[in-house]
Amino acid sequence: MKVSGFTFIRNAVKLDYPVVESIKSILPIVDEYIVNVVESEDETLELIKSIEDPKIKIIESPWLEDMRGEGKLLVYYTNLALKECTGDWCFYLQGDEVVHEKYLEYIKCGLEEYLDKKEVEGFTLKYKHFYGNFYLYHEGEGWVRNEVRIIRNGIGASAYKAAHSFRINGRKLNCIMLDAYIYHYGWARRKSKMKEKIVEHSRWHWKEDKDVVEKFASKKLDELYVHKDSLHFFKDTHPKVMQERIVKQEADKDNFLEVKKEYLKRKLKWKIRDFFADITEKLFGKRIGEYANYHKVGEYRPYTEDFRC
Repeated sequence: MKVSGFTFIRNAVKLDYPVVESIKSILPIVDEYIVNVVESEDETLELIKSIEDPKIKIIESPWLEDMRGEGKLLVYYTNLALKECTGDWCFYLQGDEVVHEKYLEYIKCGLEEYLDKKEVEGFTLKYKHFYGNFYLYHEGEGWVRNEVRIIRNGIGASAYKAAHSFRINGRKLNCIMLDAYIYHYGWARRKSKMKEKIVEHSRWHWKEDKDVVEKFASKKLDELYVHKDSLHFFKDTHPKVMQERIVKQEADKDNFLEVKKEYLKRKLKWKIRDFFADITEKLFGKRIGEYANYHKVGEYRPYTEDFRC
């Protein structure tokens, strides 16, 4: 079995993306890692080269200003990286997504088990969305709970819409659900970088970013984070590859969202929705009120700390 990792990245230094940590997090279980470095305004290319791992294969792409809007560039650059993958499975991570090392053997075992079961077209992973700092996170409550991140190569799958998922000519992939998490650090940035990231994000999705710049330029930190309710407090460990970054940035606590008890209070609407979603999932295999970018065909074994193939 051969596994390819793939991603694209632009302005990683300028926007403080943990892309090096992201790439390193799954290097132990991939045979190659395709990194599409998009023309940047900083030293992104040098940053990726500094990893110095023979598994990494860098391709370079120009920034296509005329294709801005509706997430088209996200799809385009993702697919360029995907086309270079030569593995049986292709493992996609965006530049702010990291996998904890404890899940690596579990994930690899799942890929091996379903390698010859051609009806399985991909795998989903669960998400923890860190929000405002490294201790508060969203899981559900209107945020992506599961998403397709591993796809079978050679079946015609390509990035869908804003490259959040993958489909075959618009059809959802038949996926096995893994009991492993992706740690999403996109909203765990310093205040200044968060503002820049929001503006940059607008450039991928909308033609004009003038209004977005003006809207966020004067905002205070708390005003940037509008989803401060129904958060969870993180009591586990972060991936080892993230430890150095977290230690350095925690010294600048004033630039991160303060942890407050009020942020942990769950709104009644989420309690009610989760109650019925849990019931429908047990009865019908689908959570009511939650959109799925995939077709569930099964679940892999539950993850345990002493998991072995």
